[in-house]
Amino acid sequence: MSSPQDGSAEAPPSTPLHRPNRTLWQRLGGEGLALSIIIHVLLVIIAVIWVVSTVTDLSGKKDPNTFATGAGGGSGGPKAKEYKTKLQPKNVKALTKTNSRITSKNANASMSISSVPTMANPLATAGAVGGGSSKGFGGGSGGGIGAGKGTGVGGGRNFVSLFGMKGSTSVGTGGLIGTFYDLKQSSERKPTAMMDGKTGIAPYRGAVRDFLEAGWSPGKLSKFYKAPDTLISGQLFITGRSANDAPKAFEVEKEVKPSRWVIHYRCYVEVPSSLPFRFVGSGDDFLLVRWNRKIALDDGYETYLAGGGNYKDFGVKVTQEYKIDRKPGSLHRLKAGPWIQATKGTKVPVEVLMGETPGGVFDCYLAIEVAKPGVKVDGQYVGEGKLKLFRCNAEPLPAEIARDKRGLNIDMQANGWIFKVTKDANTVLR
Repeated sequence: MSSPQDGSAEAPPSTPLHRPNRTLWQRLGGEGLALSIIIHVLLVIIAVIWVVSTVTDLSGKKDPNTFATGAGGGSGGPKAKEYKTKLQPKNVKALTKTNSRITSKNANASMSISSVPTMANPLATAGAVGGGSSKGFGGGSGGGIGAGKGTGVGGGRNFVSLFGMKGSTSVGTGGLIGTFYDLKQSSERKPTAMMDGKTGIAPYRGAVRDFLEAGWSPGKLSKFYKAPDTLISGQLFITGRSANDAPKAFEVEKEVKPSRWVIHYRCYVEVPSSLPFRFVGSGDDFLLVRWNRKIALDDGYETYLAGGGNYKDFGVKVTQEYKIDRKPGSLHRLKAGPWIQATKGTKVPVEVLMGETPGGVFDCYLAIEVAKPGVKVDGQYVGEGKLKLFRCNAEPLPAEIARDKRGLNIDMQANGWIFKVTKDANTVLR
């Protein structure tokens, strides 16, 4: 083998390049994936920090259109005092509807009001109407609704008149449930024989007597026009007024002329004491009381079942009278009925019927007298000499009668002698 021409030694053959061994992770692109994961984790952390900081800032701000009530029972909590912003409707009139007739919300009102806006929207009723001491939600931070009544404006009882109020009965707060009938027209609104002002009085008295002699059956009056709504009254002390006030109270003055109407009140009551007592009262034109299905009072310009004070159901004749300052031309006295002996706690049905015959003016007064314990003269109980208002609940009295005793020595509060309505208040009486 000849040597190279330049005389240099022959170079050894070159060694081939060795490719380094790669792991499976590297062959799958692990380095890039790890870098991508790290970048995404950092982005997520940054986003979480931003969101948390934003929510924290917003939680410290209050919505200017909301407020915390702290509704519920218990003592006042921090939420209960948090009324920094009151929710006010921009336009109260836009939230209300006007009816043609609405009754007075004032417990002192003596008649209905012809046209007042009715709050049909809860926002309007919450703050649009000015209103006295009606209660709403209870205080405190506990959940739920408090024990406030919240049933109206002002005194919260929606009194219509001295004839009663609209509402529902409940134990201890109910009353005599009154139903109004106009005997001058039928249930189909057609005139009856009583429509005539001169000849209608006799058939009117006949229809009243027919009702009484049939055991005070409402069925006897069902053929006559009946007011759509009933009223609830805790007492019957109706001072002299227009006979038209009764139809107004039941909101039927447009359908009923103020004459030859009757009102039938009824309920079950619990006897408050075992002491003997008797009803004392009178009506213009008439007032009858039925106690435990016995006639216990019948007096007025007209009497039906106890003329001359002869109470057949009790087998006695009563002539005791009490002078009273009534309207000019009226009977200036009330009359007593027979003594009633009932055990405390006994539940008894009681009914009252009053009516106006010719029209004009009307009044009605119903009280009780309690006997002196253990005192009798000639075998008869002796009254304590002071009358008490006959009451079926302890609700505040309308101011019109709370101060008005018509010259009588009468206890208007009747503490200890309130005949509370029982759970049987809505039972049909026969």
